[in-house]
Amino acid sequence: MIGVLPRRTVLLLGVVLLALVVGCRPRSTLPVLWAAPSFALVDQAGQAVASAELGGKVVLANFIFTNCTDVCPLLTGTMARIRDELRAARLLGDKAVLLSFSVDPEHDTPALLADYGARFDARPDEWKLLTGDKAQIDELLTVGFKVGAPRVARPGAAEIAHTDRFALIDRDGQLRALFRGDDLNVGQVIEEIRRLSP
Repeated sequence: MIGVLPRRTVLLLGVVLLALVVGCRPRSTLPVLWAAPSFALVDQAGQAVASAELGGKVVLANFIFTNCTDVCPLLTGTMARIRDELRAARLLGDKAVLLSFSVDPEHDTPALLADYGARFDARPDEWKLLTGDKAQIDELLTVGFKVGAPRVARPGAAEIAHTDRFALIDRDGQLRALFRGDDLNVGQVIEEIRRLSP
């Protein structure tokens, strides 16, 4: 007859099992592309948001503008699906955050971003819609994320050509992927965020 294991043995087995589970957790195989750019912008609630505040969190970012009638509603809808999945997985907030940078910051005030975000239930504690100085936004796009600058046709035309990319940034501030928005695999993105989360 097998007796009851001593408490010390049970505790030791528990620690070994935990180490095995944590050690066997799949890690991301995405390469480090480059350091994500720094920024200091304003969100849809009018609050200052700096990239330094995001340290320790996985970030998924995209690039939109509020009066876009082309790809932006699709990109924002995809971000809303990702948000819902991250909420369900309990990854949103402490471990991951979503950012949408306006590529038309001269037009997109915090109030307009708040109205736009409300259509997609974008809450600032989970999903920040960012605006600010046009020169800084342009530098973020061209130098920081390397996705190109928006071309704004002015005056009269509201046409803005911009990227459909989603940028994935790890908790150490390293850019790990630029996903195409038109064929984004939401499940794959969620799995990568899970692998990059602490």
